[in-house]
Amino acid sequence: MFHKRTLEKLSRLLKVFSRKDSRYRFRVSSWEDFSRLPISGREDLKAFCDDNVIQGAVNFTATSGSTSSRLFIAHSREAYRAHQQRLVRLYHALGITKGMVCLNLCSYELNSGGRLMESALKAAGAGVIPLGPLNSPEKIREACVLVKQLRPVVVNAYTNQLFDLFSVLGRDHSIETCLVNGELMWPGYRRRMEAMGGVRIHDHYGAMEISGLAVALHPDDEYMKVFAQGLLLEVLTDSGQTSRTGAGDLLVTDVNNSCMPVIRYRLGDRVELKRRKGSLWIKILGRTAESFLVNGVVVIKKELIRTVTDALGHPNFFVIVDKDSQHYGDRLMINVIGGSLKTLKALPDLIIKTLGLDHCVVARNHQGVLPRTSNGKIRYFVAANKEHEKI
Repeated sequence: MFHKRTLEKLSRLLKVFSRKDSRYRFRVSSWEDFSRLPISGREDLKAFCDDNVIQGAVNFTATSGSTSSRLFIAHSREAYRAHQQRLVRLYHALGITKGMVCLNLCSYELNSGGRLMESALKAAGAGVIPLGPLNSPEKIREACVLVKQLRPVVVNAYTNQLFDLFSVLGRDHSIETCLVNGELMWPGYRRRMEAMGGVRIHDHYGAMEISGLAVALHPDDEYMKVFAQGLLLEVLTDSGQTSRTGAGDLLVTDVNNSCMPVIRYRLGDRVELKRRKGSLWIKILGRTAESFLVNGVVVIKKELIRTVTDALGHPNFFVIVDKDSQHYGDRLMINVIGGSLKTLKALPDLIIKTLGLDHCVVARNHQGVLPRTSNGKIRYFVAANKEHEKI
C-alpha cells in the first residue's frame, strides 16, 4: 500500500495543501505517520473550496444536493486520468471489450460522472450511445427505439431506469449486461429486473469525489471487487482505530488530486474490506451520512430524532429503513423501547405530516434482539440512545 512512489506523491500533495491548510503541514514517511493525518469530511472540502481559488482543475463535478449538502469537487488532470483508468479496468473485468455497443443512461450534467463514464467506455473499446437519463415518457420511447435500431449489449444506468426500460422492452432486445450506478440495488428488486429483462445486473460502487471504486463481478455476491489504483483505502472502526481491512467507516485518499485535499476523506459509507486471493473486496453495509432518502424524500436524521423524541417524551427508540418485499418501496420503521400504545398509534401520522413522507411509516414496540432488514443488513440505522449507537 505504501511503496516509495506513493509516499512521494503524498509528500507532494501535502506540500501543496500545507500552504492553504495548516493541518497538512506534516511529513509522511510511513503508515504510522499517515495515520496521524486528520480525517476530513464533506464540510472540510466545502470550506476548502470556499476559502481557496481552485487552480489547475480540468474537471468539476458536483453532487445534486439531495442529501441537503451540495458539494463541488475539482479534479486535476492526473486525478481525472486515474479515474478514467480505474473505470476502464472495471469495465474490462465485466467483459466489456472492443466492438461492444453501450447505451449510457447516466446524466451528462455537471453533477454526474456520465461524461467520464462515456470516455472510459470508449477507452475500453466500446461504442457509446449517449442518451442520458430516462426522465420522461418521450425519453423512454427514444431509448427503446435506439435499442431496437443500434442493438447495444450493455446498459450503463441508474437503478430506477431499468424498470422503465424493461417494462416496455420485456426480453425483446439485444441487451445482455446492465451496470447500475448510485445506491446499491436491493437483491429482491435486482432479481425482479433480471427476470423482466433476461439480463445480468451488476452493482457499481463509486463516489463523485473519486469515481469508480468497485463492481459486483457476480451479481449475487455481496462483496464487490475493488479497483483502487491511485487511491489509499482505510476503515475507521468503532473503536476509533484505522486499518486496511475490517468493518467501519470508509476513508479514501486520492494521491493524484492536487486540486482538492481528498486525504483521509470520510465518504459516508459503512463498509467491510477484506482480502480474497490477493485482491481487495468491499461489502457495503450502509450509509453514515446525516440524511437519507425514504422513497425519494430526504430525511434529516436530527429532524427525525427530534420529532420522535418530542412525541414520545423520551429518546429510547431506534429507526430502520427497510424495503417492502411486495411493493419494492422503502418502509420507515420506528422501534420504540417502552411507551404507550396510544402514542405508538399517533406517531406515524405525526412523522408523515412533519417530514413530508408518504404513508410508509410504521411504529412498533420493540423487545428482544435488534431486527435486521429483509436482506439481512441494517441499511440505514438512526440511534437516539447510547445503547444502540454503534449497532
